[in-house]
Amino acid sequence: MVTSANAAPFDPKSVRAAYDAAADDYVAAFADDLDRLPIDRSVLDATAELLSRKHPVLDIGCGPGQVATYLADRGIEMIGMDLAPRMLLLAAQRTRGGRFVNSDMRALPFSSQSFSGAVAFYSIQHLPRLALGDALSEIRRVLVPDGILVVATHLGHGEVYVDEFLGHQIDSVGGTLYAEDELRLVVERRSFRVEQVRKRGPLAHEHQSERVYLTARRR
Repeated sequence: MVTSANAAPFDPKSVRAAYDAAADDYVAAFADDLDRLPIDRSVLDATAELLSRKHPVLDIGCGPGQVATYLADRGIEMIGMDLAPRMLLLAAQRTRGGRFVNSDMRALPFSSQSFSGAVAFYSIQHLPRLALGDALSEIRRVLVPDGILVVATHLGHGEVYVDEFLGHQIDSVGGTLYAEDELRLVVERRSFRVEQVRKRGPLAHEHQSERVYLTARRR
């Protein structure tokens, strides 16, 4: 773990290049991961019950579309968003009826109040800590009043950096770890009301950090 400031690993270009390089191997390793993640499925099932069907739901950092596919199968219109074009291509091939957009979560190319919900499963860790608040404000902008936000991320302190990803040598990419209280405070300060927090430990094939699932509603 590295705790010193290091801007380059959080640059969107670095994150995009890493996930483009490993996209096909990522699908092989994780595309069907929800089958063995009962808490993740439970969180998504509860989210599906909360969501209005009047507007689509945004999958932020959608990768190859695992979450988008899961929710689309439950009758929810999904739009996936990711930095990596190769991930978006694979997501479009795997998700029935989904739409996918290449974008940064800090500058979403959507009108205000156009989504009933936003799901960010393991994507906010690629933002530098000080950028999370602005990203949450942008997500809030595109949600309808009382819209649902669900965040899944890694608990911990400081940052971690990797230069190897699924067998691919990559330029260093950073991951921000959050304490539960820290994450909750940032979310609440951006005019969300936290309604539920769940946690789980890591599985053997995962990065060995505790996971947190935070469900909030736009004030």
